[in-house]
Amino acid sequence: MSRWSALGNLWSTLREIDIGAIQNEAEQPLSIVAVGHDAALKAIDTLAHRGPNRYVQTGVAPLTLLSLYDAARFPDRLSAADALILAVDSRVGLTDREATALARIDRLPRPTLLILLFGTRLAPGSAPLPASAAARAVTIPDINHADATQRFAEGLLEQLPATHHLAAARRLPGVRAVYARRLIDTTSMTNATYALASSLPEQIPILSMPFAVADILVLTKNQAIMVYRLALAYGAPLDFRQRIAEVMPVVGGAFVWREIARTLAGLAPVWGIVPKVGIAYAGTYATGVVAWRWYEKGELVPREELRRIAREAQALGQEKAREVIGQAQMTREATGHAVKEAASRLNSLGDRIRQQSHHALRRMRNRLPTRLRPAPGADSPEPLPEEY
Repeated sequence: MSRWSALGNLWSTLREIDIGAIQNEAEQPLSIVAVGHDAALKAIDTLAHRGPNRYVQTGVAPLTLLSLYDAARFPDRLSAADALILAVDSRVGLTDREATALARIDRLPRPTLLILLFGTRLAPGSAPLPASAAARAVTIPDINHADATQRFAEGLLEQLPATHHLAAARRLPGVRAVYARRLIDTTSMTNATYALASSLPEQIPILSMPFAVADILVLTKNQAIMVYRLALAYGAPLDFRQRIAEVMPVVGGAFVWREIARTLAGLAPVWGIVPKVGIAYAGTYATGVVAWRWYEKGELVPREELRRIAREAQALGQEKAREVIGQAQMTREATGHAVKEAASRLNSLGDRIRQQSHHALRRMRNRLPTRLRPAPGADSPEPLPEEY
């Protein structure tokens, strides 16, 4: 039986993670230019910076605000930006000149997001929004509404390349919660999919779960990367050891995993694939939530709250396990049908080739001189005369 102690020093496991690549991704230069009405630009600035900010901000501020009339004077900033935001105050509407300027900016080869603020419709007499930009518009009627920052963040992340998401979250507090939620969901699903793909035959007595040591290492690495990304997204210093050590009192003690394992263990009289996948998802999800709470608020989650998170995680784990397994079964069935269909086509093609070859040989045989043809019923043709 393998024990957790057999894994040795946790740092030897985590040392293989490419920390430098994650740090470079978080610290890379980022330029987002917002162009629009003055009131709308002020609202964009509020939404971008509204959120928890425990750590001292470092680096160059990524957000530049330009009025519609100033934008034409800074074409280099627009062309060099990683993303553009068109901010329109719907209460004011657009003049023909402003609409033309927005359409021109929208045609630049940059990801562009149109945000319509303070109302769902433009003021009477307004020029229409550029059609291409309007198709990607995000409407925020009230910047003080509970979901205003979330709408802004989701719209921005949809337009930014994925390689810039961590840098955006690190510098813009308003983006952090949406980034964290997506990261936790993605990593949890990754670990659930891995659990499905691997056999996971061994048991670790400390957890009473059917996970092999090699599989625990993979899941642990994925979780460590998730925790570190969460730390950097919330502006924490780059020191990897220090960031992981901050949440180790809870995560490293496997308390959350034990709670989830006890709950999921009752799903079947013997271990089945659903509990395995469910625990991989739920344990990762709960770890992410604990780390998120710490880096967002500096809160070390108490035991009772951990139990509540564990219950929430195991419910999600069961749901996601069935979802992942269902998708895998559909993929397997689709693959099986595709293989059978391909085999059938190959057989049909082989039959056609054989038939065509047979007909071609018969035609060639019929074209041979009579003296070269074998006599009817003869086992073999007569020897050719010497002149041949």
